[in-house]
Amino acid sequence: MSSTLHTFSTTTQELRDSLRALEQQSAQLELPGLEGREWFEILERKLIPQLSDQIYLVAAVVGGTNIGKSVIFNHLVNQQSSAISPLASQTKHPVCLVPTGFEDRHNLSKVFQGFELIPWSSAEDPLRTDEQHLLFWQECGSLAPNLLVLDTPDIDSDAEVNWERAERIRQSADVLVAVLTQQKYNDAAVKQFFREAAREEKVIITVFNQCQLPEDEEYWPLWLNTFCQETGVNPELVFIAPNDRQAANNLQLPFYRRMFEPTPENSGDSLTAETPDTDSALNLMQVLSELHFDEIKVRTLKGALYYLSNQETGVPAYLREIKTRSQEFLAASQLLSEHELAEIDNWPLVPNTVIVHSIRKWWQEQREGWSAHVHGFYNAIGKGVLWPVRYLHSLTTEEKRPPMEQYREQEWSVVLQTVEGIYDRLTLVSELGNELLTSRLKSLLRGTSREELLKILHQEHAAFDFNGQLEELVDREMTFFKDESPQYYTFLKQLDRVAAVGRPALSVGLFFVGFGAVGDVGTQLVTDTMIQSVVNVTGDVAGGAATTTFGETAVSSTAATGMGYLEAKFRRFHAVFAQKRTEWLATAIREHLLKTLPEELNSAVSLPESEAYQAVQKLTAQLETELKQLQVSL
Repeated sequence: MSSTLHTFSTTTQELRDSLRALEQQSAQLELPGLEGREWFEILERKLIPQLSDQIYLVAAVVGGTNIGKSVIFNHLVNQQSSAISPLASQTKHPVCLVPTGFEDRHNLSKVFQGFELIPWSSAEDPLRTDEQHLLFWQECGSLAPNLLVLDTPDIDSDAEVNWERAERIRQSADVLVAVLTQQKYNDAAVKQFFREAAREEKVIITVFNQCQLPEDEEYWPLWLNTFCQETGVNPELVFIAPNDRQAANNLQLPFYRRMFEPTPENSGDSLTAETPDTDSALNLMQVLSELHFDEIKVRTLKGALYYLSNQETGVPAYLREIKTRSQEFLAASQLLSEHELAEIDNWPLVPNTVIVHSIRKWWQEQREGWSAHVHGFYNAIGKGVLWPVRYLHSLTTEEKRPPMEQYREQEWSVVLQTVEGIYDRLTLVSELGNELLTSRLKSLLRGTSREELLKILHQEHAAFDFNGQLEELVDREMTFFKDESPQYYTFLKQLDRVAAVGRPALSVGLFFVGFGAVGDVGTQLVTDTMIQSVVNVTGDVAGGAATTTFGETAVSSTAATGMGYLEAKFRRFHAVFAQKRTEWLATAIREHLLKTLPEELNSAVSLPESEAYQAVQKLTAQLETELKQLQVSL
């Protein structure tokens, strides 16, 4: 049995640790925590501290208000350890008597978790008013070496803290001495307390107190039978005690053993309640001491383990609760994803001239040796020669805004439209009836106004370096093109060298035939034809066409297939840049509006697949297997 208890001890401690980890992760599900759940309290206060090879019993005197619990307790230990008063609800804190030297072998703080242990000094101690859960204890030399006996607060007190303390003792106890009276046997709070005790398979000894004898001999079996039917309790032993205040105060109250067998509700069977042949008073402490401690301990520990692993009341129910709640988050996540927050079909495109300029800049950086010197020299001459013309042109024409500034304005207009649409869709989704999503979205919509969000977005948008990102894109894409198609890149290098020979005539000739007067149209012509020579050369090679290069212009009879390929290459610049910009907006919307909502939903949905959840599930199944093996061995 010692090895069996050790096995259970190891399993339950691992289970407790995994449950704590799971509780921390499942906080996002907004479920009640582990504290306050009956099965977890049993794990913490009964199984963890008491699954050891040193068997001892915890016996607690429990019952309702003003029924003489302290009297019964004092008779059990044969001393006035708890104050006796005709006033109700006097005992506010439990009192525990322990065998001499017990605290040297055991940690009382672990046996009674959740209590602050204070050495007992007087019978008035448990009457103190204190918000802390106190437990007063003292040694008692007359106790069996492995028996602890407690007096407890009322389980039906108007003060919630009193019956909370009584419940904590019940969870720790093996034996409950249930004190009942004619007035309290059918009380709702009392019955609820003992229903839990019956489910946990506590050993219950019933003392029907304050009886009018012999008049109540024919009634107490009826009262007790009703109590048993309502709670599921099947008393191990039954005693009755007369209503004799003087004897109670003098520790001389007699207790009479009775034979009692409860009958199921509506069974029609007659009650079995008999008076033994020798109707003499018995010593309750002697009765307790003669119980089979090992059998009782194993029975109550087994009952606690069954309660812990019960499909309806234990860990499996908790796991189902998490899974059900997780499914609610899944429904919320699906509802949010089904209603796309933004559909943007009018995102602006970067002007072609800007892309061409970036490609030219990249290409210039690729030139080497003689070609680089020639092109660099004539680029400098070109800028100098054309400067007067450009200056005169600027005086006679209205100044145009830079292309990327125009693009910035167009993009901001789309951002405004998109944000407005996102708020409209979020408002719609928040009204679709999913409680989890509704509460979160209303909080987000209330906490971050459109004005605040747009202010943040505008600051980020105004500070963004469009040219820098475009140049990075061109560099990456063209470098990829260079690595992906080295033969095309080599051919471009050859064309570029040829272009260096023909360039002087073209540059000067364009100027003298009136390049300045043509203005932007001429510039656009040169840049457009340049991009054809740089980007579309793949079509020339692929189609096998002859190409004549004059300056920076490559005039080719390009094969249709090659043109399609290179056109796709060029369009990719637009698509990738637009993708980067929409990614910025999506990231900003998530960070400043949705915040952690998507992550919360996804994390909650995946919780049943988490390591902690799987560990709890595995350990619970292991516990059930060990319990079956224990049942077979018994």
